[in-house]
Amino acid sequence: MAIGNAMQRIPFFPLLIAASLAVGWFIPSFYDWTGSDQSRPSPLIRPFAIGMLVSVSIFSLALPWMPSPSPRHANGPAAPPRFTIRTVLIATAVVAVLLAAVAKFPLVTSGGVYAIVWCWVVWSLMKCRQSRVPTAAVLACMYFPFVWIASRNGPSGILEALVGMALGLPAFFITLIAGRLSGQHIQELTWLSMLFTAIELAIGLWVVRLGPKVTIAYCLWVLVISIFGSFVLNALVRI
Repeated sequence: MAIGNAMQRIPFFPLLIAASLAVGWFIPSFYDWTGSDQSRPSPLIRPFAIGMLVSVSIFSLALPWMPSPSPRHANGPAAPPRFTIRTVLIATAVVAVLLAAVAKFPLVTSGGVYAIVWCWVVWSLMKCRQSRVPTAAVLACMYFPFVWIASRNGPSGILEALVGMALGLPAFFITLIAGRLSGQHIQELTWLSMLFTAIELAIGLWVVRLGPKVTIAYCLWVLVISIFGSFVLNALVRI
C-alpha cells in the first residue's frame, strides 16, 4: 500500500518532459562519448538501442499492474467510442480522399493535415484542463529530443537542406527507413515526414483520452523513436 501511494505521487508527465529535454540536449555529448565517427558507428550503439527497447517494453507491460499517477495529472475517463456503419463509411471516404490528395499534391496535403492536427492540439488544450499536462508530455517526447539543434552555431549544409523537415523531425527516423525502402532521398520525403508526424501527434491526442497509463506508455515509445531519429540526425550533420 505504501509503495502504491508513493507511485501515485510521482509526477510522471513532468518527469517525461524534463527527461526529454535533458536527453535531447545531451545527444551530441553522448555521440562523442560513444566514440562514433562518420565512417563507423560505435559498438556501444546497438546495446544501448536494444536496452532502451527492452526497458520500454518491460515498463509498458508492467503498467497495467502499477498504480495510476496522481489525479491532478490524470485525464478523466473518456467515453467509449461508438462505431456505426455511417462512421465507418465517412472514415473510409476521408481516407480515400486523403490518399488521392497525397498522391496528387503530397506536400500541400501533408501540410494541411499537419495544420489541422495542430488546431486539434490547441482546441484540446483550451477545452480540457486535465489533458494539458499529458498532451504537453506527448509533445515534449516528440520534439525535445531534437533540442540540441538549438545549441549549434548556425546550421550546417544538411541542416539547411532539412529546414523543410523541421515540422516533421519527430518522424525523421521513420521517414529515413521509408526512404531506404523506397530508394528515395530523405530530402525528397519532406511531405512524408510531416504526414507521419501529424499521424503520430493525432494518435497521441487520442491516446491521452484513454487514461494516464496508456499515455505514459505511448510517450515512452514516441520518445524512443525521437531519440533514434535525433541520434541519426546528429551523426548526419557531422559528415
